[in-house]
Amino acid sequence: MIPYYYCINNQFRQASVMVKILYIVTLSELGGAQRYVADLATNLPKNQYEVAVAAGGSGPLFGQLSAQGIVVYQLKNLVRQINPIKDVAAYFELKKLIKAIKPDVVHLNSSKAGVIGSVAAAHAGVPKIIYTVHGFAFNESLAAGKKWLYRLAERYSSRYKHALIFISAFDRLTSASLGLSSRQQLVTIHNGVNPPALLPQPQARQALGLPVDKIIIGSIANFYPTKDLATLVRAVGIISQRQPMLHLALIGDGIERPALEAEIKRLGLADRVTLCGQRPQPGQYLGAFDVYVCSSVKEGFPFSILEAMAAGLPIVSTNVGGILEMITNSATGVLVEPKDPQAMADAITSLLSDQIQVDRLGRQAQQAVREKFSLERMIKETTKVYQS
Repeated sequence: MIPYYYCINNQFRQASVMVKILYIVTLSELGGAQRYVADLATNLPKNQYEVAVAAGGSGPLFGQLSAQGIVVYQLKNLVRQINPIKDVAAYFELKKLIKAIKPDVVHLNSSKAGVIGSVAAAHAGVPKIIYTVHGFAFNESLAAGKKWLYRLAERYSSRYKHALIFISAFDRLTSASLGLSSRQQLVTIHNGVNPPALLPQPQARQALGLPVDKIIIGSIANFYPTKDLATLVRAVGIISQRQPMLHLALIGDGIERPALEAEIKRLGLADRVTLCGQRPQPGQYLGAFDVYVCSSVKEGFPFSILEAMAAGLPIVSTNVGGILEMITNSATGVLVEPKDPQAMADAITSLLSDQIQVDRLGRQAQQAVREKFSLERMIKETTKVYQS
């Protein structure tokens, strides 16, 4: 291999071997942070980077990465919720792993991994520690004490991080306003995607168990409180009174499923809503939808919306987090306030009555992804941070 040069902490080194990167993410489920890690790990130049991924749990991320030839490590003690015993154990587990691997770069993702991983990596002597902010945990609906604790942890651990990547300017501004970062290299790099390979509409609907003769509005999301899927279900309840052909499809699963099922039953929408479950590569099913909807109360820069844009779908979304940087209201989608089922119902109804607007929004959304939110751009800008 021809030697090349890379820079760690302003010191140029001649590399006779590839740069080792260890990605750490809290959980191995399929979510935005995991998608981000998988996209980077599998698309970095293979003649320059040697990659491994560590995560907690036993989710599908491990199989997905292993199938692509990526080395993975299952962390027994890294969990999402605050757990002092587990958290201390996770620190020692990570420190031991990092010392064994000896990476040049540790790239942390999600709040818990960002805090514990940065301390462990620093104490293990890692030359460069990078943290990607996928949305701060303290922006979620939490008790005041937990919010304070998460802010304190972010502020404390920032001293160990050499660079912070923000997937949205919204999170970068939040960090600055709370004094969570000051001395590090700071950069905003929006998520990027390749256009998904779509199944034809009849095949996609059949695979998801959806009616072929209905107007399908859909969403892809883990069933978490921050996704507020109950608001979307209530919006469907409003629309169904005047639009008998409407049907809602939700791809995903999670802890909110029982509550969501109860709300669907309460509203008498059992025959109007299909919970499709988790699906590998869910973007391939976007062709089943006529309209894509996001009802979140907190978001970073969601891949699901980017893929819906790339698929040319008209989009109705809440105007939270980084979504305002993805969608220009009435140009590449329609934005509504969160937790407002009536506003969401009105926006969806308006779209369904105007095919010209549907076509225009879908076309302009596709163009925005090509020009601003490509996977190639995301990879290129991230490698600059590794090399700086």
